[in-house]
Amino acid sequence: MKRIFVVVEGETEERFLRQVVYSHFILHGIHIDAQQWLTNRKLGTKGGGSNFDFVERHINNLISKYKTDPNVYISTMIDLYNFPTQGNTIYDNDIKRLQNGRDKVRLLQEKFSEQIPNRNFIPYVQLYEYETLLLSNPDSLSYYYTDKQNEIEYLKNEIKGIEPEDINDTPENAPSKRIIRYLPSYSKQKTTAGVTAAEKIGLHYLRQHCPHFNDWITKIESLSTQP
Repeated sequence: MKRIFVVVEGETEERFLRQVVYSHFILHGIHIDAQQWLTNRKLGTKGGGSNFDFVERHINNLISKYKTDPNVYISTMIDLYNFPTQGNTIYDNDIKRLQNGRDKVRLLQEKFSEQIPNRNFIPYVQLYEYETLLLSNPDSLSYYYTDKQNEIEYLKNEIKGIEPEDINDTPENAPSKRIIRYLPSYSKQKTTAGVTAAEKIGLHYLRQHCPHFNDWITKIESLSTQP
């Protein structure tokens, strides 16, 4: 059995991996363990923030802890939107000058691998944030917001013709901001509504409509064939 720790920034991603992705990888002989990065050991606070040092420290601690076990891998699920830019960040001028989000995540993942050069480390940066996955099928939100079909139709019209992973990362038009524009209560219900919607969409559909996300899932699947 292979094991992969995925370092995430929030409870929504943690629940998503446990409730939507976990069972898929178990069938491939891979145990996935989602962890929010630790920001304050004494207080026990986790996830989020703008300091990349917390992310890097958490990853390196895991690498150090399991360095003698070749069956343990480390990955990440960090949003491109509001990527941590303080501390020893990899979000440098090379990234800032890029205009295309796909180019940004590819270069960020390369820089991640250079900064943490471990063969069992598989960095992943989400385009543009978790809610991108939900916008692959906005109708899934109706399973939680049963009385908001009109609002969901407005949301669908707003993003019509845009590929989910191309929905931009401005403070007004990031994926989560677009959902909140029509479903304001989502801002406090991400961990429930956001994961319920993803469960209804299903991993297969998400992979079909979010190719960058699919590439990551495929890389993890390939671990099952490695000696």
